Amino acid sequence: MKEQLLRLKNWLTPALAFAFGGLMLSGLAARAQPLPTCVYGTGNQAPCTVGNSIVLVSDPSGVFAGSIAATTGEGGITNDPLNPGFFTGNIVESGSAGQVSRSGSMTLATLSGLPTIVGVSVSMSCGVTGAATASLSLSTGPGSSTVLTCPKFQIRSGTALVTGSITFAPVSSVTTNITLSGAAPSSSDTVTWTNISAQLSLTPTYFFSHLAFGGGYQTTLTYLNYSPQSVNCKTTFLSDSGAALTVPFADVTASSRTDNLGPGASIHVQTQAAVGAPVSGGWAQAQCTGPIKASLLYRLYNSSGVPQGEAGVNAMAAPAREFVTFAESHTENSTEISTGVAWANPTTQPAEVTITALDAKTGASQGSTTFNLPSMAHGAANVSCSTGCLFKLASTFTGSIQITSTVPIVSLSLNAEAFPVFSSLPPGDLPDGTSMSTAP
Repeated sequence: MKEQLLRLKNWLTPALAFAFGGLMLSGLAARAQPLPTCVYGTGNQAPCTVGNSIVLVSDPSGVFAGSIAATTGEGGITNDPLNPGFFTGNIVESGSAGQVSRSGSMTLATLSGLPTIVGVSVSMSCGVTGAATASLSLSTGPGSSTVLTCPKFQIRSGTALVTGSITFAPVSSVTTNITLSGAAPSSSDTVTWTNISAQLSLTPTYFFSHLAFGGGYQTTLTYLNYSPQSVNCKTTFLSDSGAALTVPFADVTASSRTDNLGPGASIHVQTQAAVGAPVSGGWAQAQCTGPIKASLLYRLYNSSGVPQGEAGVNAMAAPAREFVTFAESHTENSTEISTGVAWANPTTQPAEVTITALDAKTGASQGSTTFNLPSMAHGAANVSCSTGCLFKLASTFTGSIQITSTVPIVSLSLNAEAFPVFSSLPPGDLPDGTSMSTAP
């Protein structure tokens, strides 16, 4: 690590050499093995990734059956499990005498492996007429359950919205079992279900793609609790390999810290690395019991302890598979300067990451690199230089980079066109499945 940092220092702007010299692409481990594509429909049971979750569907009688592309039909997973809605669809039974029963289960596990799932809620529009009865029962692996009973309509068939919810201690995986049951004793009785949907309740998690301290750098952690309730946040600091990273704050030196924020309270704490200490870098994630505003501030000091530049970066609330950001490189006084990029994999799955540089005028690809990012690993590099960067582009380059990953990751970029003044670039994360340009 130290040799890499010193080598990069000879080639890059000192700020970005220290801040983004942490993990070279060759240090990343074996190729990612993505999960198979999702399969839906009665009787299907296959693990897959949807959004930021691993999903296992077991649907013997069709509650979750259907296609994600279908606008009608019986059920189907139609959005991101951590969006947080996780399934929705239509199940309609009417005008048929006899018993009606449908059941299915869905297991969802967070790709991050963090215990962030704290509840499940379900709603549906339903109704019965005559002597018919109908209900939906919801139960979960943690042992909680609820029953939704459909209202009766006297004159003609109709539906009304009914809802129910379950809460439990935070878990990283939950199995949700749903059973629809009803009875229509005669052919004049009706049972109608429609617009069934469910969603997860999640504890907020915040991701910091990069932090640095030592070598003239300090990182400041800022949390603002704007809610009327107290919020507890546990922040964990991780090295390039995903191991614990000890961070020297004024109030505590540790690889994690816990902050209790009362209503309206905040923290603003800076690392206290010695001016002559070697640079250390990594990333962080915070789990909170409620929503907050979370950010990091990178500040560069000279040898006299006078600030020379700084950049603030807001935390990411959810990882993404696609990013796009401005990028440039140039030479100034024989020093190569370029945009810095950092990334981290907060999931329990390995990621295959591809970064492509595009020219500003033509949109043509100027180069592409693919590497593997193990679970919990972190990396950082400058976009272009003679050696040790993502690319070796033209001495003057202006354009953008596109980042894609097989599993959700977090990323940020810093601009240093006028070093020692440097700034964070706007968040580059895009919704899953966004169509991006290809080289002409």
